[in-house]
Amino acid sequence: MKALQEEDNFDIPMTSLIDIVFLLLIFFLVATNFNRRETDHSVVLPQSESGVKAENVPSRLVINIRHEGTLVVNGSVLSQAELRALAGEFVAAHPGRPAVIRADAQVPYRAVMQVFGICRGAGVVNVDLPVLEPGEQ
Repeated sequence: MKALQEEDNFDIPMTSLIDIVFLLLIFFLVATNFNRRETDHSVVLPQSESGVKAENVPSRLVINIRHEGTLVVNGSVLSQAELRALAGEFVAAHPGRPAVIRADAQVPYRAVMQVFGICRGAGVVNVDLPVLEPGEQ
């Protein structure tokens, strides 16, 4: 009878379980911050009546074009030559992955097409141009 009482007092060690939960929490907080860095919040996307939501691909090249025509990738301002080199490196490291050109609504069409041409020249096979739906901000 004594053996049954000892088995009833079995405790699960919670310390290591709590450590694992905290590590997972930190991992996901850091991972979401990396994803946010790609989006330049000063870029106001144009609105469109129709469009298709782009898939959230983990490895993609996000190019932001600010209203004055400045090219920004991962928070760094780049020239067209630097973007060309970066796009080439991106294609070599991630063949077949898409690029995203986030152009401000005030950017001339010519500037968007120049960036599109740089991407295509580097070998990017899929380029997304995100827009906002009417009423979306």
